Order: sequence, then C-alpha cells, then structure tokens
Amino acid sequence: MNIQEYIDSGVLELYAAGGLTPAESAEVDQMAAQHPQVRLALEECLRAMEAYALTHAKAPRPELEDHIIRQMEAVTAPRPETAHPQGRVLPFDSPVAGPTNLQPANRWWQMAAAVLLVLSVGANVFLYSTLQNTRSALALARQDSRQYALQVHQLEQRNLQSENLLGVLRNPNTLAVPLKGVEQHPGAQATVFWNQETKEVYFDASGLPQAPTGRQYQLWALAKGKPVDAGLVKPADSTLQRMKTVAEAQAFAVTLEPEGGSVNPTLEQMYVMGTSPGR
Repeated sequence: MNIQEYIDSGVLELYAAGGLTPAESAEVDQMAAQHPQVRLALEECLRAMEAYALTHAKAPRPELEDHIIRQMEAVTAPRPETAHPQGRVLPFDSPVAGPTNLQPANRWWQMAAAVLLVLSVGANVFLYSTLQNTRSALALARQDSRQYALQVHQLEQRNLQSENLLGVLRNPNTLAVPLKGVEQHPGAQATVFWNQETKEVYFDASGLPQAPTGRQYQLWALAKGKPVDAGLVKPADSTLQRMKTVAEAQAFAVTLEPEGGSVNPTLEQMYVMGTSPGR
C-alpha cells in the first residue's frame, strides 16, 4: 500500500475520533513521523474533528444550574462548632477552635472546587456523547465506502468479462453452434460458442426454461459418438457462461440432471441438441 492509499483508507479519521487500538494508534504515529504527507493529512483530520465537535456542541441542560446551586449551598452551609472538653490541656501547636480569618477563604475555595467538579462532569459527559456519535458516523461512512468500492469492483469485473466475451465471439476461429429443442421440448433453444483453436467453450442458456428445484442443466459434447462432460449450467445466469474446454466435438447437447450433474447424460431428459457446422 502506497502513502496515498494509506491516507485514503480512513485510518487517519479513526485515529482522530479515537477509534483505534493503542497498537494501531502507535502505527499511525510512526507513519506520521516518517512521512510528511501523512502528518499533514493527520493534522487536517484532527482540525476537522475539532471543528465538528465545536459545530455540534450543545448548551448544558437547564437543570444543571440547579444542581450546581445545591452543591454550593451544601458546601457553604454553617457547621456546628465543637468546644474542647472542660479541663483539657492542649499543646501549644494544636489548632484552636473558634472563628478565624481563614474560614471564609476556605469556603470560597470549596465552592469553586465544587463548581469546577460539576462543570467537569458535565463537559466529560458531553464530550463522550459527541465522541460516540462521531465514531458511529465514521463507522457508517467507512461501511458505505467499502460497499461503494465493492460495487465499483464488481462493475469493473463485469466490464472486463464482457470485453473478453466480445473478443471470443469476434474471433474468426469461434464457431456458433445453435442447439434446437428436441421433440419433447420444441420451444427450448440454446447456443454454444466453441473456439476451435483455444478449445474454449461459452454457452448461452437464455432459451432454456428454468430448471426445477434440485435439478440442473448439463452440457455435453459428442466426440466420436461418445458423450463428454462440458460442464454444468449455472442457474439464473443471463450472461454467457464459460464451460469446460472441448478438444473435439461433432455435436453438443443439453440434458436435465440432478443438481451437481451426472457422469453420463440422462437421454430421456435431453432438451436441446445441435451439430457443429460442417459435420
């Protein structure tokens, strides 16, 4: 995988969203340190993630204010003073009970700490929720990207197959052998394309009726009066199917066999047959 493919893979977005394992994050750090292009792309992802969080930031809930005020009142509430027992002798370095000038300052520090604690909890809850939503969005985006890439790959493969089939059909060494329905199935028809140089065989089964459940069509080549298995016909395939290579054939025929095919053709279940040109 080259650098651009690594950047386009989506791993940098998952790093920015915190969706990688420590080992995967370490690998991203290493790639960013070694390749400036990766480092710039990672910085751009981090900035985009920060902008996304700020854009979708929500104001704290109204009830959070009441909760903070209750926390402050609980901290600033006066506490009963406890006097030292009568006749108790205290050492000189012991704290003396009673009002001091430091108590108001201590209470304000406690109030500030309580406020900061509540705000911190609220901010953490908000950030965690935002992070979870971002991870879900990234996961869906990666899934959509993979499905799109799979569809593109399938279309490319079909296009390549179509080009190859078109080349086979245009080859002057390819013979088109029409197969006509036998007496029991007069409406059935099919076509075999046989390249006498490469011995490749392609089959068009669009004129055959749909095979019953548990049954499958099988193509046979007749060479010197003996049937040779030329392959099973795939069900529900409207395109030309590539069959087994055939070295010699005076005719071709199709029979209906049990699913998975047979060693020898079932002649009572023959649907179409045709001889090669010039035979």
